[in-house]
Amino acid sequence: MRVAILSLHTSPLAQPGQGDAGGLNVYVTNTARVLNDLGHQVTIFTADPAWAGPDSVTQDNIEVRHLRVNATGKDDLPQYMDELASRLVHIPEYRDADVVWAHYWISAKTALISNDIDSSRRPVVVSFHTIGAVKDRDTGTFLEPVERLEAEKQIARDAHMLVANTPLEAAAMRELLDPRARIVAAQPGVNHQIFTPGETGEIDMSAPPATSYTLVCVGRMQYIKGTDVMMRALAELRKAEMNVRVEFLGGGSGGPDTQDFEHLATELGVADCVDITPPVPPHELVMWYRRADLVIVPSRSESFGFVAAEAAASGACVVASQVGGLPSVVIDGETGALCEPGDHVGLAHTITELLKDPAQRERMGHAGVAHAQNFTWDTCVRNVLNQL
Repeated sequence: MRVAILSLHTSPLAQPGQGDAGGLNVYVTNTARVLNDLGHQVTIFTADPAWAGPDSVTQDNIEVRHLRVNATGKDDLPQYMDELASRLVHIPEYRDADVVWAHYWISAKTALISNDIDSSRRPVVVSFHTIGAVKDRDTGTFLEPVERLEAEKQIARDAHMLVANTPLEAAAMRELLDPRARIVAAQPGVNHQIFTPGETGEIDMSAPPATSYTLVCVGRMQYIKGTDVMMRALAELRKAEMNVRVEFLGGGSGGPDTQDFEHLATELGVADCVDITPPVPPHELVMWYRRADLVIVPSRSESFGFVAAEAAASGACVVASQVGGLPSVVIDGETGALCEPGDHVGLAHTITELLKDPAQRERMGHAGVAHAQNFTWDTCVRNVLNQL
């Protein structure tokens, strides 16, 4: 089968955790790999405004083709959807595809426009990754443009199939987009060749308790990701005289959701115990997870939670928000702990309790590794293919 993958607003070759690159990039890269391994012919198309590399890159038999437009960023890209659709229908790898798998609303809308242009009946499968109405609901910010909100309803109505990360997301699609939409719930995976617990051993309970702790937060530093919640929780921990450092691995997106978190750290008096490191590739990221006393995922909205899943697979004890797909990744009280999104006081309390109980953290870490085995990319892709 010939599969055309659209990831127009961000290239799968971009480093997750900065700009507009995140879990979507991880998803596209890994599902494309599995499709190729299953014998399908895969071509990925992107129009990432930030991409400065060559127009065509082939890795592991998968070509990533870059379509250049004059957009200055993701928010500028929708005005080029008609142009991109017109160009795509003249590219054989797209025109003759047996299925188009579109990621994010911009790609999905472009794919539907392309079908109108050449009167094609190419099946368009859509992974939204984030839904504007869900982001507005979860954050209470109502920053999503009307164009996106209306487009996502049209996409849900006209696409061949929608892919939800969890049954909860599928329910949100029916409630907020279209109750008649055809939806498959296909849980994303973890690359278990990279994210493993490594060498672990029993905690020596006779050893003196640790006097300093490292918390790790991974991903873009944004309001929706709860970066400010972690900063405020850290201030509470400092008041309680907990010797804690927080390592943030990521950068801002530059969009309306980005805030000056370095200034906030200074304002809260925690700048001396915050380190901000640029995002790192997976083979380095796993080492950060393994070294962390806790991995914190304080998101206000999260369709799945790749950081939580990868950290759990690496043996880390995870504290996350009870929102979106995170409760399916972190089993509260078993593989980690869940907190109310936005509640920095509750988050600080949960962190304190776990830091004081190394045996509990170890038990949760072991349980997390076992639970993470349920997340495989092969199963994810096969679930989607079986519903085509």
